[in-house]
Amino acid sequence: MFEKLVDIILNYVEPEEEITEETGIKRGLGLSSFDLVCLSDEIHNEFGVVLNADDFRECDTVGKLVAHLECAAR
Repeated sequence: MFEKLVDIILNYVEPEEEITEETGIKRGLGLSSFDLVCLSDEIHNEFGVVLNADDFRECDTVGKLVAHLECAAR
């Protein structure tokens, strides 16, 4: 799931460093609010999980977001 999420994220940013589980969603990647809305739509299409703004606040790193997606997809 991590690799697929990274592939989706790379549609929105070209990070200077490799994306890891510790990479911050907003600060580390520099995603705008609009990017997050689009990312949320792609995540829903790919994984069937609906995300809202609170989810992105709680899941502030790529690793936390992956864990959230894995739990929600069960």
